[in-house]
Formats: sequence, structure tokens, C-alpha cells
Amino acid sequence: MRTALDHPDRVSRLGVLDGIPIGAALDTCDARFASRWWHWFFLGQTDKPAERVINADPDAWYGGSPAEMGEEAYADYSRAIHDPATVHAMCEDYRAGLGPDRAADDADRAAGRKIGCPVLFVWAERDDMVDLHGDPATIWREWADDVRAASIDSGHHMAEEAPEALAAVLADFLVD
Repeated sequence: MRTALDHPDRVSRLGVLDGIPIGAALDTCDARFASRWWHWFFLGQTDKPAERVINADPDAWYGGSPAEMGEEAYADYSRAIHDPATVHAMCEDYRAGLGPDRAADDADRAAGRKIGCPVLFVWAERDDMVDLHGDPATIWREWADDVRAASIDSGHHMAEEAPEALAAVLADFLVD
């Protein structure tokens, strides 16, 4: 999203998987959201970095299984979550979301800036996107005039749990 807004000459299509703009999520943050997505604030804080806790037992923190993701995808995922540099990068992403990314989104929203290219928003049906945010495509339509939406029958790890379905949706969007 940031790249599409900041460098519109370099992004001809934007695909977003299971996420909404950080400002929209935080604007509607209530106790229900905080109880389900408390990890945003745990990963995003800097006074007591989350990496130490996560790196003590990445399997317990991140979950996932070969049954859900497939053997090969789970093996790649497992290698990544056991790499302290990857865990640090994941935490930094949340820190950016709660800090500079949020500030940039708020400034863009106040200035009326929108994403100029077509946007595809895909969400996992067995995650809580709709439950927490209603129709998430409506949120994306505040940020772009050309928004297409699709859902995938999967949990949060769409690419690992339903790779063929996700690839088909992305391919349709990218060759349209």
C-alpha cells in the first residue's frame, strides 16, 4: 500500500492479502479487537522487545502445522520462524505499522490521496477479518477507486493452506 501511494509510477496493480490499512484497524480498535489481535501491540512495542519471548519457543508462538500448510511449506515456514533475524524483521514490521506507517497513512487520508492502480483485496474466510471489520472491501474503497475483492476458504495462512485457490485469484487479477 505504501509503495503504491508513494511511488504510483512503479505499481500497476496492488494485491493485499488479509489486511486493511493500519489506521482503519486502529480507528476501530476496541476490546474485542484487542483480545483477538493483542499480538499487534506486543510485537509493536519497543520497551520490552518481543523477540526474546518469541525466540524462546517460536513453535508455540507462531503455531501452524504440516497438516494445515503441507510438508514443504511448513518446513520453509519453520526455518523462517526459527531464525532470530526473521523474527526481528516481523516485529519491526509491526513497529512500523504502529509508528511511521500509521503517520503516513493518516497524512495521506487527510490529504485525500488514493491508490491510483487497481487493488485486489483477498481475505481468509476462516480468519476474523469480516467479523472484526464487516465488509473489508468497503474499507479499501476509501483508499482506491478500483477495488476488487475475493475470499479464500482457508485460515490466516492462505498461501500455504489454499495455494491453488489463491494463485487462481491472483492470476485472474494480474492478467485482467
